[in-house]
Amino acid sequence: MRARLIELHRQRARLAARAEAEREQIAGLLARADTALAWLARVRGVLDEARRRPLLLGAAALLVLAWRPRRALKLLASGWSLWRLYQRALRWWARVAPPVRDSSVRGT
Repeated sequence: MRARLIELHRQRARLAARAEAEREQIAGLLARADTALAWLARVRGVLDEARRRPLLLGAAALLVLAWRPRRALKLLASGWSLWRLYQRALRWWARVAPPVRDSSVRGT
């Protein structure tokens, strides 16, 4: 009986240590996710500001085009590729998100 209690105590200590390690690991992952989300919030703020000031954005684009036409064309090509990637991601998310949302509603 005493040996069984000792073994249970050791097992409980191992499990507690494992749970603490997992909590620390999850905290690290959440910290990285918070950093990424903060970065995305900043990017979204910049994009929202650019939408509010299209004239300023156009003037900056013309300035870059006049200053360095070759670099501007490379930036334009990169921007177009990123725009297309963004549009594909939105279409993919539109196909994936409704089933995910529906399954979470059913579970409630």
